[in-house]
Amino acid sequence: MTTLIEDSPRANLAGWIGEAVQNGTASGAVLTPWASPYVHRGGPGLKPGIGKRTEELRDSGIPYWFDPMTHVLQMTGVGDYRYYREYPLWGGPQGDLTLDSYRREHVRRVFRLQNEVGALHLAPAPLLPSGLNNLSTLALDTAKAAMDLEPDTYLTIAGTSSFWSDAGDLDAHVGALAALQPSGWFISFVQPSNDLPPAVTADEVFGVARTVRALSEYAPVHISHGDFAALPAVAAGAYSVGTGWDKRQRVVAYSDYGPRPVPVPGEQQMGGWLERPTLAGLLGSLGKSDGALLSRQDPALATRLGGLPSAPGAKDAYLHHVAQLQFAISRVEGAATYEQRFRDLDAMYTAAAVNWAALQTSTGIRDASSRWIFPYQQGLRMYALSEGWTA
Repeated sequence: MTTLIEDSPRANLAGWIGEAVQNGTASGAVLTPWASPYVHRGGPGLKPGIGKRTEELRDSGIPYWFDPMTHVLQMTGVGDYRYYREYPLWGGPQGDLTLDSYRREHVRRVFRLQNEVGALHLAPAPLLPSGLNNLSTLALDTAKAAMDLEPDTYLTIAGTSSFWSDAGDLDAHVGALAALQPSGWFISFVQPSNDLPPAVTADEVFGVARTVRALSEYAPVHISHGDFAALPAVAAGAYSVGTGWDKRQRVVAYSDYGPRPVPVPGEQQMGGWLERPTLAGLLGSLGKSDGALLSRQDPALATRLGGLPSAPGAKDAYLHHVAQLQFAISRVEGAATYEQRFRDLDAMYTAAAVNWAALQTSTGIRDASSRWIFPYQQGLRMYALSEGWTA
């Protein structure tokens, strides 16, 4: 079990990925046409083109994927095409999968680009709002086209909250895809906003967990941009989890793919760095100022909860975050059985809720267990009940 560092529009940070890999807290990267340019322009502050970036990763011995993330095109309000339109991924109208010729040409071009950059095959898919509608039919037809062209491909399942909460229709769609027997899976639970943690429901967590449980019996499953929200999926058998230094690497959200603000001359356009400290004992993160408050008022508690970043700044916050996530993942995946994975994670959630309360008592920092713990634990327990491990 491992973490993969998802793509970010920030430039020249291949070294950060390499450090996490060297530290043993990550094992690779995932690149996308939404965050990396196709054309290499060069120069300070400019992100390398996809060929240059993959060359850097190869030279550092870092495995990588190229995820087309076609499902972004169906997001409400999508508009940030600054890099995406550079890629020759469509023979027909962009985003149109309605005709067999369009689907096959899109898949063919995705595979050709993956061959070009030396990545394994990962098929595209539309974003699904439910398990049984016209889009789910297109998703199945797109998957069949991909398997016809490259039987060794991984398949994508990307859905909104309503899709993952869709009970029987979800199971029927996943069953139809599973019958194609791909080499593996990329799973994405898409959110309206990039809030951390994602504002998921217990039903959504349950749907993701039981899907992963069914699929992981036969092939590896990656939880795209999953971060700490993916822990129930890890308990259900997921092989890898996506994370990174920006919010958009830790959650797939409509808000991160909307139109870019009109540039203002002289102003820096990239948003601020995410420097929130993560503590494995909380199974979550604090605000930057809350982390500083905890360090001053109760350093012993900070240490017991997993410790704070060793130095200020985005890089140390990121490396610390990946290490804390990997620690939590390893505790879950270390169990001998799926039932024990559930019980270990359930106990971790219970302990984390107690730790949030202790944090509030000690420092006055707000108890955020209602966001970081309760919906995930409830969904996990719904999954356990469906497996017959609880009454």
